[in-house]
Amino acid sequence: MTGLVVTTRAGAVRGAEIADGVLAWKGIPYAAPPVGELRWALPQPHAGWAGVRDALAYGAPAPQPPAPAAPEPDVRGIVPRGALPAPDEDCLVLNVTAPADAVSLPVIVWIHGGGFQGGTGTDGPGDGSRFASAQRAVVVSVNYRLGSLGFLALPDAGPTGSYGLHDQVAALAWVRDNIAGFGGDPARVTVAGHSAGAKSVASLLASPLTTGMIAGAVSLSGGGDFVSTPEHDARLRVRFLGELGLPDDAPVARVRTVPVADLVAAQDALARGPRGTWIWRPSIDGVVLERVPVDAIAAGAAAGIALLAQHTVLECLLYDALVPRSPEHADRVLAEALGDDEVARLLAAYATARPELADDPHRLRVEVFSDERYVVPTSRLADAQSNHAPVYRARFDGPVPALPFPGIPDGPMPATHGSDVMPVWFGIGPGGRALSDAVGSFVATGAPRAEALPSWEGYDEDSRATMVIREASGAMTSDPHGGQRAAWDGHAWTPGTWWPIAGL
Repeated sequence: MTGLVVTTRAGAVRGAEIADGVLAWKGIPYAAPPVGELRWALPQPHAGWAGVRDALAYGAPAPQPPAPAAPEPDVRGIVPRGALPAPDEDCLVLNVTAPADAVSLPVIVWIHGGGFQGGTGTDGPGDGSRFASAQRAVVVSVNYRLGSLGFLALPDAGPTGSYGLHDQVAALAWVRDNIAGFGGDPARVTVAGHSAGAKSVASLLASPLTTGMIAGAVSLSGGGDFVSTPEHDARLRVRFLGELGLPDDAPVARVRTVPVADLVAAQDALARGPRGTWIWRPSIDGVVLERVPVDAIAAGAAAGIALLAQHTVLECLLYDALVPRSPEHADRVLAEALGDDEVARLLAAYATARPELADDPHRLRVEVFSDERYVVPTSRLADAQSNHAPVYRARFDGPVPALPFPGIPDGPMPATHGSDVMPVWFGIGPGGRALSDAVGSFVATGAPRAEALPSWEGYDEDSRATMVIREASGAMTSDPHGGQRAAWDGHAWTPGTWWPIAGL
């Protein structure tokens, strides 16, 4: 049985009972504060502490632009943003939640989303108590460096442009070395994430630094192709340093002297809110990443690691609501990615595959937007891993009763980007219990199972077997919306920003 005081390699920490039979340790450092000479440097071991350190309060989120005000659901276990400290550079912390009687339980490590520019570890699992209790698992949620502090490439800063990804690797190493003391099994660690967190999951699967740390992976609306290019790194550095009034070749020692508030303001000046979603991304630095993740995974980088890959039925309905007329950029994005000649062909293929949308150009482009950003990359990630390990595929249809975002109408509405996260962690809403139980089963056994779902078949490129989860049940389907998926066959592209941003 786990006690409230647990000894880690850096020192002892004291937790608390946060729900009946559930313990939590909050704000545990997993690396040294990345400040001063450690700003834009690889994470370093924490110096440790003497005595017992209280782990009773959440640590600071990474520095980031303010999030738009939005109502938060009144659900037990949710951690309101107001309960967190202000963002701070000293952010390399994680949280552990476990049943009080935990002994060698499976572990799920959560990498939060937010476009690599926002968010915090509690976004998704909350305090972790609901999932830990219902699924009998140890929950770990991680903060990592974001935006410029996590992903700006500075040529004289050593391995550069993927500091936030190196942070995630350091957190996994902490889990490997310490989680047994909290009742977890270091041999049964599933890494999971949503959106940027799911894209991080693919990078972690591809990384040579994570060998032996990961037993399973859950990707919610991700994919394995979202990394920077040297050209994007250079353009972004010029734009960002220009916003700071610095020359393009400013040395890292000079940039380290810039106040963090100015760094965040410069990020916000590039693009505000959702429009900044696809600016920041990991670079192939030759250390944590050696090639595009999906290519490394296809070559066997994650052999033996089971994968559960899911997307929602209409991913980019969310962005259509938050930034009106966003789908209208589809033609330009397609032309830049695939060439002018392919735009009409691809749109015609969608109209053929979905005749009910042929006379609704806006709605058809929401589908294109969703597929280009999330659905096709998720399918290609599943394809890449299916030759090397068991893969399970899902589409979450919802529907969504309501979403706490301004501009999105009351439901029911089709599941969209992010609307599967609370069902996974809290088991609530249409299909929520089935989805949460399936993920819990996957974390425990490497295969998703749920009482409300039929037998879940494995995925391969021939069958493309996919569990479609809707309401309180699901159905196995072969290649749902396969005509849309096939329209992208033969095309490779590096996703850029969706909204035009000067200089990028």
